[in-house]
Amino acid sequence: MRIYFAPLEGLTDAIYRRVHHATFGGVDKYFMPFISPSTSLSFTSRQQADIDPRENAGVPAVPQILCKDAGLFLEMTKLLRDAGYAEVNLNLGCPSGTVTAKGKGAGMLKD
Repeated sequence: MRIYFAPLEGLTDAIYRRVHHATFGGVDKYFMPFISPSTSLSFTSRQQADIDPRENAGVPAVPQILCKDAGLFLEMTKLLRDAGYAEVNLNLGCPSGTVTAKGKGAGMLKD
């Protein structure tokens, strides 16, 4: 059995993941709180700190992207690959009304 750790925005940051992994272990992947790319393809300071590979050293952390535009998704995956990540997760499950109204998360499933 594999155990995946789902993110809680504002709570499960890099510090939380490191402490949890060191204290409890047993998690195969820690998914990061989602990054929703804009056309500027830049990270907020909080996102930058959260995805910094040095902050996630030794933790099987996977960046999560919340996006409805294939081009933005691909460009963001390139940035994350260049930061050292070999895997990303496309969020297709977020049921939040503010997310689905924008056609993201579970809102993508209708298309």
